[in-house]
Amino acid sequence: KQVRQGADAMPKHQLLTQIESQLGSQWKELLHSFDDVPFAAASIGQVHRATVSNGDTTKRVVMKVQYPGVADSIESDLNNLSMLVTMTGLAPPGLFIEEVIRVGRNE
Repeated sequence: KQVRQGADAMPKHQLLTQIESQLGSQWKELLHSFDDVPFAAASIGQVHRATVSNGDTTKRVVMKVQYPGVADSIESDLNNLSMLVTMTGLAPPGLFIEEVIRVGRNE
């Protein structure tokens, strides 16, 4: 199964495992509805429609679900970038690579 941009969609069991790993086993109680068929995808994850309720109000939202292993891959890339820049001195004067890497990890 493919989503709009042509990326393969995660199998449903994998999708649910990913969501549960981030939001806990009671994640469905946080939502009024959730569409398990993604409407978009990118290199690091896919996007699903959902609604949340707060009393009388229901709001449409989107949930971006990261593909398994992406966080580890990004962490590895950031570590390699830090090592490369530090060892080669490629960073321009005044650039604090540790701060750049910290921001990258938070994003």
